[in-house]
Amino acid sequence: MPSPQEQVAEALSGASTRESYYAGGAICWQHWPAQSGAGAVPLVLVHGGFGSWNHWIANAPSLCTHRDVWALDLPGLGRSGDMPEPHTTAHFAQLVLAGIDQVLGAETAFALAAFSFGAMISGHVAALSGPRCTRCTLIGASGFGELHVQAELLPPPGPQVPDQEAAAIHRENLARLMIADRSRIDELAVYLHGDNLARHRFRSRRLAGSSDLADVLPDIEARLVGLWGDLDATAGGAQAIELRRKLLRSAQADAEFYVLAGVGHWAMYEAPNEVNAILSGDIEA
Repeated sequence: MPSPQEQVAEALSGASTRESYYAGGAICWQHWPAQSGAGAVPLVLVHGGFGSWNHWIANAPSLCTHRDVWALDLPGLGRSGDMPEPHTTAHFAQLVLAGIDQVLGAETAFALAAFSFGAMISGHVAALSGPRCTRCTLIGASGFGELHVQAELLPPPGPQVPDQEAAAIHRENLARLMIADRSRIDELAVYLHGDNLARHRFRSRRLAGSSDLADVLPDIEARLVGLWGDLDATAGGAQAIELRRKLLRSAQADAEFYVLAGVGHWAMYEAPNEVNAILSGDIEA
């Protein structure tokens, strides 16, 4: 079995790194070019809180068969620069859209797929983009106010904690928050989680409990797609997931909505084939 570092290198072997710029910093992008003639608009992947592009490691290299795929590190996370004030969802969205303009071109249409805190930001990106954003897929999205549940986690290990002990803490927190099936918490997931925590400079939990996404749903022209694992620790159970379905469909009567059985919060890692099939649903768009 390749090491986690080797698996990351393999996922990036078909990608190139780009940067977009904002006052005082840069957003880091990974770009997987379409392997054959582009059959759909470019797909922009936005990760969750305390994460980086690697939240999409099980997906991005497979999604570029017929389309360009771009995955960013949000400001304050991963390899991107710090997040400037104000630390608001709207400001994040402005910086992300400006980055999309720089790497894709200001007139280029695109689709969004976004996870957790990144889904809340991406709802605002879609609203700002108008018809230019063709599809907005929200996976385990935060930003639904009182519907959002904060999972209780162990304190993250500091640099002085021995590697084996730190890995055990990461594994337990992944089980509490990210992945429902403990058998899917492999060495790669533990490595990615630890690496992302070591590089984070922005704490998103305060914003995650806001209603910022629910409030902006009526302003989104892109086709809305909601996706939750039925065991998502942040979702609050079946009734709360159903309320999210109703919110999406009150904004768009034909909004797509998927609930994956036996799957937790980090759905695209735990169930990559199912999620990739949904993300490829607009391949002729």
